[in-house]
Amino acid sequence: MTGRLTVVLDEVGERSTTMVGRYGAEIARALVATAPDGFEVAGLAARISPAREERVHALVPGLAELRQTAVPARELRQAWLRSLTTLPVRGLVHSTSLLAPTGLDAGTGDQVTVTLHGLQPLSDRSERKARWFERALHRSVRRADGIVVPTTAVAEDLAERFDVGDRARVIHPAPAAWLRAPEDDAGTVRRLGLPDEYVLAVTSPGARGQAERLVATVASRSMPDVRVVVAGPVSWGETTLAALAVEAGIPAGRIIMVGDLDDADLAVAYARALAHLHVSEADALGLTLLEAAALGTPTVHAATRSLLEIGGEASVPVVGGPDRLAASLGRLLDDGDERTRLGLHAQDRARAFTWEAAAAQVWQLHAEL
Repeated sequence: MTGRLTVVLDEVGERSTTMVGRYGAEIARALVATAPDGFEVAGLAARISPAREERVHALVPGLAELRQTAVPARELRQAWLRSLTTLPVRGLVHSTSLLAPTGLDAGTGDQVTVTLHGLQPLSDRSERKARWFERALHRSVRRADGIVVPTTAVAEDLAERFDVGDRARVIHPAPAAWLRAPEDDAGTVRRLGLPDEYVLAVTSPGARGQAERLVATVASRSMPDVRVVVAGPVSWGETTLAALAVEAGIPAGRIIMVGDLDDADLAVAYARALAHLHVSEADALGLTLLEAAALGTPTVHAATRSLLEIGGEASVPVVGGPDRLAASLGRLLDDGDERTRLGLHAQDRARAFTWEAAAAQVWQLHAEL
């Protein structure tokens, strides 16, 4: 049997890495590595710059082809909602998000699967994107041949809202394959300005609400006396993390902003941290939780059903707002034995998830459709 799987690469290769983009790159790379004999994997993206195209090829080597539509992502999202296209997409198609060519004059042998990362968008960038998410969700539920979700919790929530039959498939994400902390990281620690002891938080583009919740946690009276290193973007439109911290009365130097880090530097930041603080209540993917776990760093996080499912008993779930998060973090930092126990347990938990296993399930899903 021979054929081609076309993977829609949403947000992959952007300058500031989003969780959707990271997920897309990881699953696409694994699909290339696990392709059945006779099958090839091609990429499909909205129109992107030459520099971003280079980043995509670096992130997902081995693509048989990288096709681009005639329009950039913003216009493509609207076009596919209206069943408009200038680029025919045939055969097997797997989208790494809800951006998918569902219902575009499907023919015999055509099938489209989509990926639903949760029942609410990871980005709060604008009301326009929130409206698009809802419309794309409804369209995918009506027209997609298969729907990949990251957790059983998301599958249950989806089934409560829509009649999806047996089209939903739970395929857990995994920690990135590149997560290897170097034996000698002293140079990286100096260059990044990492303190001897700190807690790590990771921000995302288009997630201003997450940054506001992080600042509220650090500003809480229950917050332990520890510095917080923030990796990722530090501005969202006119809102900046520095301004939020000043408004909240957080002393200078308490939050250390290191910006977007490459893979090697991020691995060092995870491995060196006393704990990972994950404040988002909208995240059902849990990629940063898994990344921290793979490097033996326990995570304190909001006790959402999806994050509980991913973390198992190897993290610290917290019911409640910023004050509760801060207090739970303080208790963990005060208990070195518990941190060590959780760190070892977290590494074992992370090993249960691999991108190769996730990709094999995607291939199986297409075989069964």
